[in-house]
Amino acid sequence: MAIKYKWLASLLKEQIINNLKNGKLKFPSEQELCARYQVSRQTVRQSLALLEQDGLIIKKKGSGSYLTGLSPDPLSNTVCLLLSSDREYIYPGILYDIRQVLEPFGFTIKVFATGNRLRTEQDILLSLQKNPPRGMIVEGCKSALPNPSLHLYRSLMNKGTAMVFLHSHYPALPESVYIKDGNLSGSTLLVRHLAEQGHKYIGGIFKGDDLQGVERFQGFLEALKEQRLDFSDEQIGWYDSCDLESLLQEGNGDFLRSFIRRSLFGCTAVICYNDILAYHLQKELRLEGFHLPEDMAVAAFDNTYLSDGEGLSITTLSHRPHEMGRKAARALLDKLKGLPVSSQEVPWQLNIKESTRKKLD
Repeated sequence: MAIKYKWLASLLKEQIINNLKNGKLKFPSEQELCARYQVSRQTVRQSLALLEQDGLIIKKKGSGSYLTGLSPDPLSNTVCLLLSSDREYIYPGILYDIRQVLEPFGFTIKVFATGNRLRTEQDILLSLQKNPPRGMIVEGCKSALPNPSLHLYRSLMNKGTAMVFLHSHYPALPESVYIKDGNLSGSTLLVRHLAEQGHKYIGGIFKGDDLQGVERFQGFLEALKEQRLDFSDEQIGWYDSCDLESLLQEGNGDFLRSFIRRSLFGCTAVICYNDILAYHLQKELRLEGFHLPEDMAVAAFDNTYLSDGEGLSITTLSHRPHEMGRKAARALLDKLKGLPVSSQEVPWQLNIKESTRKKLD
């Protein structure tokens, strides 16, 4: 009997591999397995107990057994992370949080850095087609622009790869699940705070090739309207991934100086796409003769160590610790188990620091 239930377990492992490829997560009932393999119910139960012990199935009272998303082949239990960079200032914590959730369930994490380049993203996706991973957590490239690799994402989904998008998503993939920032409400928090400090002329600088930047700009406009504050095109600056790369790698802040001279001399406050931009903008403002925070209040999305770097600490928005990475990893686990998963927006929290102050008339 011992040999028989182990023999059956090995056959069922092959079935699990095929079911995972085809996206079939409900496992046959004990009665079906008895009839199919001509074995006793005791043998079936012993075999299922082995599979459950190996973390391959989970039993739900009253509805049978379901696959956990883990493959019997350890080499197949890979989750790929596609991030803009595996070294960027915001990512070490997210990588740690994702690993903390997924690795205890037997998944191996493989990180790919796209550099926010569409061609690099495409090359990575092409390399995954032959041996698709069990799951992917993806930070898209230039998500506000048309993307040449949507067919490759769909191909991986059709091959059984569970997928969750992080921070943003591709609108042209409406079936995708994402865990993203609550960007519209985040802009509202920042504008309201500045308005409460007495600021009436608020500028903004946003990243134009990522959907996050477009959403933060939309929230900025809606919040200005809510506060009955004036708006003009001259108050707004845009930059893209190439501008950011030039700033970080070559120290080229020409686009920031141009923004200050064109947009900010009529403003008393500015909202930045993120705190890395705010950090560099404060430096350029001082070089242009601004006294901070007297002449210009600065606020930003994200709350990394840069917001507390040299100079004034920057008023920012943040999430609760570990929230983004763990939510994305848990959503992926649920998808791998065949559970219904909905997209989520993670709310921001306001961190008031030295860079904003009450504006006196």
